[in-house]
Amino acid sequence: MKSSHALSLLVGLGSFITAISVGCGSDANRIIVDEDADIGEGGSGPLFNSDGGDAKKACVGLQCQQKECGGGKDTTVTGKVFAPNGKLALYNAIVYVPNAKPEPLTQGATCDKCGAVTGEPIVTALTDSTGTFELKNVPVGKDIPLVIQIGKWRRQVVIPEVKECTENALTDPELTRLPKNQTEGDMPRIALTTGGCDKLGCMLPKVGIDASEFGNASDGPSKSVHIYRGAGGSGPAASGDAAALWSNAEAMKQYDMLILSCECDEHLENKGGANGAAFAAMTAYLEAGGRIFTTDFMYSWYRYTPNANLKSAVNLRGGAPVGGSPMEIDTSFPKGQALSDWLDAAANIKGGKVTPDVVWGNIISLDAAKSQQWATSGPGTNPAVVPAGPRLFSVNLPVGVPADQQCGKGVHIDAHVNQTGSDAVSTTYPTSCNSPLKPAENLLTFFFFDLASCIQNEAEPPKPPPVK
Repeated sequence: MKSSHALSLLVGLGSFITAISVGCGSDANRIIVDEDADIGEGGSGPLFNSDGGDAKKACVGLQCQQKECGGGKDTTVTGKVFAPNGKLALYNAIVYVPNAKPEPLTQGATCDKCGAVTGEPIVTALTDSTGTFELKNVPVGKDIPLVIQIGKWRRQVVIPEVKECTENALTDPELTRLPKNQTEGDMPRIALTTGGCDKLGCMLPKVGIDASEFGNASDGPSKSVHIYRGAGGSGPAASGDAAALWSNAEAMKQYDMLILSCECDEHLENKGGANGAAFAAMTAYLEAGGRIFTTDFMYSWYRYTPNANLKSAVNLRGGAPVGGSPMEIDTSFPKGQALSDWLDAAANIKGGKVTPDVVWGNIISLDAAKSQQWATSGPGTNPAVVPAGPRLFSVNLPVGVPADQQCGKGVHIDAHVNQTGSDAVSTTYPTSCNSPLKPAENLLTFFFFDLASCIQNEAEPPKPPPVK
C-alpha cells in the first residue's frame, strides 16, 4: 500500500484511531500503521484481535506495531528490574509498554488499587523472585517506551529497538533500575524517624537513593526523604522532631511511607502517653492509605492504637525479651515462598533462614484473619518467657475486610537487623552509612519495596495489570 493511500484512509478513521506520544523527537505524536495489514475494501483501518476473540477493531498507536509471528515465535522483551543501585534485583515490579502518556502520581497517603497503572498499557508483566520479567507480543520498532513501577516508584525509559519475532534481552541494569533521584523518575515521599537502636535508615542510601534526596520537612517535595529525630536518635542539624510528626495526622499524610526506627524502649513520653494523640494520629494515617515500617519497640503503634481491630490483630508481650535465631520465612503462602526464593537469589540466604543482629520475642501470637505472618523463630534464652513464635508480620487497613477494600499497611520486623557495624544515622547522614548491604539487611529491602506496592490478597500470587 502506498503511503499516500494509507494517509487518505486515516482521515476516515478519526473515531477509531487517536495519536499518542511515544517520546521520540519529531515523531512524538505519530500514528504508526502496519502498511502490510489488510484493511479491506471499505478502508476500515489496521486490524487486531480484541481480548483474544474473533472480533476485530482498528488498532491504535503502538498496537499497530504488534506483529503476529507464527511458527510458535513471539516478539518478547526480557530483563531484570533493579533497585536504584542497579545491583539488587526486585520482586513483583510491574513492567509495561504504554500506549499513552502515564498520568502524574499523587504524593502522600492515598488508597492505591492493584492494576490501576496509567498510560493504557498494551503488554504487561511482573518480575519473579529473581527480578526477571518477560513481556510478550511487544510492539516492534525503534524507541519503544517502557514503564517500570512499584507503587509510587516509577521510571519511564525507551528501548532503542525491538526486533520482531525474537527475544530482545535488556541486559543493562542502568536501563531497567528504579530512579535514584527525582530527575530520573517518580519516587515515593518517605519520612524516616531515627532512634537510639537499630540504624534502620542506612538501608535507604544502600539501595541507591541519591544523597541529594535526603532533607527535612522544610524542603518539601524537592527531597524524597525527610529525616526526623526520635528518642536517642541523631540526624542532620535541621532534622525535625519525630514527636511533632507522629502527633499530626495531616503532616504524616503528606508521606507515602514512614520508616520508624527503634528507640530502645516504648518512650510513651514522646507520644503523649499510652492514650496519647500520637497513636490516634498514626492510626488515622494508616486508615488513609499510609504505610509504616517498624522494628522492635515500635510495636507500640499496634499496642496502643485506639482502633480495636488493629490492636487485636497482634497479641504482644512487649519489653523486648530475646527470641530465638535465625528467623525462618513462612513459605505457606505464595509471597512468603517468593520471599524465601528471593533471599536465596539476592543474598544467598538458603531455606529462608535469616540471621539478624538480634531477634526479639515481643509477639505472642497473631490473628490470622487480620494479619499475615511472614516469619517465625525458635524459643529465646528463656523458653518459658519466649517460646517459639511469630517474629515478622504485616497488617492491612481497614483490618479484616477484603483486600480490594484496604488502603493502608504496616510491616513489623521483630529484630534489629543493623544494630552492629560501622553505619551510623548521624549528623552526616546519609554518608555515615558506609558499609555494604549486610545479608540480613536484604530482608529490610524486600519489605521496603513491597510496602510501596499496592495492597493485595497475600494468599494469591500477584497478577500483572490488565492490558487496555
